[in-house]
Amino acid sequence: MNKKFLLFLIFFFALIFTKLPIMLKAQADTLNEENIIYYIYDTENNKISETNYVEVGDKIITKDFKQYEVYKIDENTHSAYSTLSGTYIKPRIIEGDENLNLSKTFTKSVGLYLTHNDESYIPSDNTSSVYGEGGIHDVANYLADCFESLNYKVYLDETLHLPHDSSAYLRSRITATALLNNNLDAIFDIHRDGVSRSVYVDTVDGIERCKVRIVVGQANENHENNLKFAMYMLSIAENYCPWLFLDIYYAKGDYNQDLTNKSLLFEMGTYLAEKELVLNTVPFLTEVVDKTLFASVSNNTIDLNPSVSENDDSLINNALNKADSSSSFQNRYVINVIIFASLFIIIMITIIIVSIIYNKKRKHKK
Repeated sequence: MNKKFLLFLIFFFALIFTKLPIMLKAQADTLNEENIIYYIYDTENNKISETNYVEVGDKIITKDFKQYEVYKIDENTHSAYSTLSGTYIKPRIIEGDENLNLSKTFTKSVGLYLTHNDESYIPSDNTSSVYGEGGIHDVANYLADCFESLNYKVYLDETLHLPHDSSAYLRSRITATALLNNNLDAIFDIHRDGVSRSVYVDTVDGIERCKVRIVVGQANENHENNLKFAMYMLSIAENYCPWLFLDIYYAKGDYNQDLTNKSLLFEMGTYLAEKELVLNTVPFLTEVVDKTLFASVSNNTIDLNPSVSENDDSLINNALNKADSSSSFQNRYVINVIIFASLFIIIMITIIIVSIIYNKKRKHKK
């Protein structure tokens, strides 16, 4: 066997088995481009949610902290069926304690980026997407302005990660990693959803309001802490602006949330909502984020295996910072890595054995 050919094979398989696990994660993070809407029902056939992409094992956590898990999908009717799989203990939140006042020299920081830059709002942008900076960039810029008004150092990265395909999260991962070098308190990936307008827009006290969906990925070692972060925000919003959040979509993807334990994806309304409504929501969202990180204490932790609560009595930001993100992570991504690594070793050994046998036969013929 030619040595150059052998080296080529080794390089080829090394490249495949290095990239394949990451590519598999990215596949689960991709919205379908046909704008198919899946309706998610409970066991009594009540519709509890809508989404563009659904997998068996996806979970929806409602505002009353009930968790529904998808167990069946009917591709013919674009229906998904879920069962109530648990109810979380809502954290008791204490706000406005004098002891929480921060020093004037204390620096707060947040990172913002956009994996799907093309996303736009039809009523305001006259299109659902563009090949470039879509209307979602206007939302991200206003988020930056509102965080700055709350004395945050804002790192907004508007790098384009086009096209809107299965590799977009691989490209945005580079952006998110670079942002985290700024010692951020939290980082958010800004999106807009692709479902019905009525899912997100509601009339509250005579005023139309547009909601926000929080997306947390299950397929990473930080999923429990990012879910806690999302639940704290959900609980604080109930006291401040109860209309703000639609739900928490606890999906099977990764969404680059393995990079830190305070990373969330925000679906800022849907493509059928007016962008102006979304912009009106932004100040409320930034206020809730700020209260969660720097102005609230929870006197019990979120119980991710619902039964018994624990005393915490700490600033939520500190509690999340102290969290051990490396514990109890067993999921299919890790299993995939082990499988692919084993296959890679087997293939390399096979190539070496074949090469040795071939060389021996060639010498024997001589």
